[in-house]
Amino acid sequence: MTFQEILKSLISQLNSATSSPVLQTSGVTSNEVIFESDIDGTRYYLVRCQPKSNPSIQLSQREKEIAKLVAEGLPNKCIAKELGISQWTVSTYLRRIFGKLNVTTRAAMTAKLLGDQLLAS
Repeated sequence: MTFQEILKSLISQLNSATSSPVLQTSGVTSNEVIFESDIDGTRYYLVRCQPKSNPSIQLSQREKEIAKLVAEGLPNKCIAKELGISQWTVSTYLRRIFGKLNVTTRAAMTAKLLGDQLLAS
């Protein structure tokens, strides 16, 4: 069987089992097998896991100001002039923001902040 065929088979089996109380969300503990299937001699398991905690990103007011100006497309020189600080200070803030967000580019920073709705006015 191809991967697609296996996946279709699993989805079909899951769809027929959705009324099962096991698949309903409740206070069930994590790392519990909630669905098993055997396809062509291979066992497949659906395991309930703890959701990944998304630690809230804490940016200072100045970091938010700089991030917003970056999102508007301004270069460091214009951001520095707008905020009355040096370009080096802008660069330092950007390095800190990149570190907090675990990104390496201005575009990735903007995308992550927009996705987390942290660039709202």
